[in-house]
Amino acid sequence: MRSYFLPAVLAFIVHAAAFSLISMNWDRPAEPVRSAPRHIQAEMIDLKALAQQQSAQEQIARQQAEQQRKAEQARQQREREAAEKRQQELARKQAEAEARKRAEQQAEQKRQQELAQQKAAERKRQADLAARKKAEAEAAKRKAQEQARRDAEAAKRKAEATARAEAERREQQRRAEAELERKLAQERAQAQARAEQVSQAVIGDIQSYIQAVLQDSWRIPSTARNGMEAIVAIHFLPNGEVDQAYIHSSSGNAQFDSSAVQAVLRARSFPRVADVDPLLFERRLRKLLVKFRPEGLRW
Repeated sequence: MRSYFLPAVLAFIVHAAAFSLISMNWDRPAEPVRSAPRHIQAEMIDLKALAQQQSAQEQIARQQAEQQRKAEQARQQREREAAEKRQQELARKQAEAEARKRAEQQAEQKRQQELAQQKAAERKRQADLAARKKAEAEAAKRKAQEQARRDAEAAKRKAEATARAEAERREQQRRAEAELERKLAQERAQAQARAEQVSQAVIGDIQSYIQAVLQDSWRIPSTARNGMEAIVAIHFLPNGEVDQAYIHSSSGNAQFDSSAVQAVLRARSFPRVADVDPLLFERRLRKLLVKFRPEGLRW
């Protein structure tokens, strides 16, 4: 609706101004008449045109405000539409992603089902094949068992005859081997006894030889007393030389012990030891224990 408030206000102001001017000149005394004419400059104000101008300006302002409002609404509408479009695009992409995911899941489920079916078919095929093979194996086994039973019976009869002959042969062989073994054992015992006698003779001779050499090289100290005994361990090399000599069991007298060890080291070499058989040397002469007593040497 068109408003007449502003034109009415302007008309009221104009009339009030005119009334004020008339009131100010109403009681003024009359001036003497001048001969020169007065020049009056007046300006006509068209209140209606002014009101129309004001109305036009208001109309323009309202139009501008309306245009701004519409532009703002259009901008907001565009923003809403853009946001809705973005939301729609995002929803579309999400829907597409979910659709792809569902399709992939369905494809995977289908693939797994097909794979499971293939595995089940393969298991069934393997089971059928195993059952067939088992049946064939059992049939072959029964046939083989029957044949084996017949062969076993024949073999048993043959084996019994062979066993009896073999038992007789083994018994004869056993008696012959036992007799031969008895004779060999007797010969070995005799040979061992002879070898032991020879070894004992050799060892006894060598020990007597070593004892004589040590007796000659021993310097009995003045501190020696009857009852003292020092056992010296002697290690020989195959050539008869002394490798080591040390106290195996002390007499309790350091001077007496030292004299016994020095007697061995002083002799240093026993050449006749090199003539002993190497095996006998290793068993009996590689290491000797000699007892040193003031009254003489002992083994």
